[in-house]
Amino acid sequence: MYKTARRYRIYPAKKQEETLLRMVEVVRNLWNDALAHRRDAWENEVRSVTYFEQAKILTNERRVDSELGLLYSQSAQDILRRLDKAFKAFFSGVTRYPKFKPANAIISFTYPQAYNGSVKVNESTIRLSKVGEVPMVLHREVPTNGVLKTCTIIHEPNGDWYVSLIYDVSTTVSGPSNISSPVGVDLGLKSIIVTTDGVKIPHPSYLRKAERRLKRLQRSVSRKQRGSKNRAKIRRILAEHHAKIARQRKDFNHKLTTNLVRYHDAVFFEDLQVANMGRNHLLAKSIYDAGWGQILSFARYKEERVGGVFETVQSAYSTQECFSCGTLNPVTLDVREFDCAGCGRRLDRDLNAAWIVLKRGIAKVGQDMPELTPVEIRPPPSELNSGACPVVEAGTTRGGVHVQGTLPLEAHDTSCGRMSLTNSSVFAPDLFDGPMVHEPLQNPRDHLLVVTHGPPQRREGHRLGAATDGHANLGLPLCQLQAI
Repeated sequence: MYKTARRYRIYPAKKQEETLLRMVEVVRNLWNDALAHRRDAWENEVRSVTYFEQAKILTNERRVDSELGLLYSQSAQDILRRLDKAFKAFFSGVTRYPKFKPANAIISFTYPQAYNGSVKVNESTIRLSKVGEVPMVLHREVPTNGVLKTCTIIHEPNGDWYVSLIYDVSTTVSGPSNISSPVGVDLGLKSIIVTTDGVKIPHPSYLRKAERRLKRLQRSVSRKQRGSKNRAKIRRILAEHHAKIARQRKDFNHKLTTNLVRYHDAVFFEDLQVANMGRNHLLAKSIYDAGWGQILSFARYKEERVGGVFETVQSAYSTQECFSCGTLNPVTLDVREFDCAGCGRRLDRDLNAAWIVLKRGIAKVGQDMPELTPVEIRPPPSELNSGACPVVEAGTTRGGVHVQGTLPLEAHDTSCGRMSLTNSSVFAPDLFDGPMVHEPLQNPRDHLLVVTHGPPQRREGHRLGAATDGHANLGLPLCQLQAI
C-alpha cells in the first residue's frame, strides 16, 4: 500500500468563492492567533504551549465566535496541528521559527478525514462540507483501487483554487530481483542532468528567461499606491507570471524523471545539500530555477512506485575522481574538461561525475542487496555516425556483454568518499575518447531528449514513447535529435 496525490483545479461560483475566502481568512487569523498565544506564553511566562491546550481553547472559542463556525471543526484542529509540527521542526533545528501569515500568502486548509463524508468526489464536481458542490476539472482519473484520506483546499496568490486529494492505494509493490538497466545522474546548471547514457539535457532556465518581464511588473507594483485597486491588479498579474514559471518547471521535471524511471530500474543521484548550496549568492538563483530538490523528490517516489531502486550517494570529489583509475584530479570549477593525471584519459567533468555516481550507487546497493547483478553493458552499435563518440549504454542487454556477479570494487581514500572499479576497462571502455557534448537544442522548452542505442527494454506496467531510429522521442522532432 502506498499514498498517491491528485491535484485538480476547481471553479467555485461567486457565492462559493466568497464563502471560501471567508474560510481562508478564518484560517489565517486562527494561525496567527495561535502563534501569538505560543509566543506570548513563552515571553511572559517562559512556558511552552501544547497542541492539546490550544485545542481545548479552540473548542470553547467556537461556541462564542461565529466566524470559527464557518470552518469545518476538524479543519480548524488541523491548523493547530500544523503549527505544532512547525514548532517541533523548529526545536529540532530543521526549520526556522514559524512566521505570521500575511493577507497575500498561500493559504490552505485540510479536511483530515475526507472519507467520513465531509468530501465527496463526483465526475465533474466535488462536494465540500460548509461549501457545497464545486465544479472541478478532473483532468486525471482518480485511483480506482484507492481510498480517499485527506482533501486540502489551496488558494494561490493569483486567485486560483485547487484541491489536493490524498489516496491510499492498496497495491503491493515488490522490489526488483535483478537490476538490468541502472543509470547514474549528475545534476548541473549548464546541463540540468547528465546521465551515464551520454545524455545531456540543457537547463531550461524558465526564471531567467522571464526575468525581464518580472522586473518590469515588480517595478510597476512598487509605483502603485499601497492598498489601491491598481496595485492589487498588478500584483495579481505578477503572481500569474510566477505561477506559470512554477508550472513550467514542474512539468519539465515531471517529464524528465518519468522518462528516467521508464527506461531504468535503478536511478542513482548525488546526495546534494540543496539548501546549503543555495547560500551561494552567485549560483542560488540558477540552482532554485533548476529545481534540483524537486527532481530528486519526483525520481524517488516514481522509482519506488514501480518497484525500482532509487539511491543517493555521497558527492565528495565526484567531478574530480577519474572513473577509470580513481586518480583525484584537483581542478577548479571553471575547468569542464581535463586530462586525468593517472591514466591520461580526456574526461568531460559532468559525464565523468555521472559514472562515478553510478559506481558508488552500485556499490551501495550491492552491500544491501548482494544478490543483484550490478550492471549490464554493451558496446555501441556499428550503425551510429562515424564521428560519434563511442559511448556504451548501461543497462542494455541486446548483443552486449553481461557482467556476471559482483564487480570488483576498490576504495581509494574512503575518507573522501572515493570509490572506483578496479577493472574499469570492462565497465566502460574508451568512454571519453572523443567529443561528448550534445549540440544545444534549438528550443530547450520543447522538453526532453533521451538518446538510447537501440530500443530500450520495456518496463512492465508502463507505456513507452514512440521510438524511431534507436531514439526515444520525448517530445522533440527527430531533426533536433543527435545520437552520441
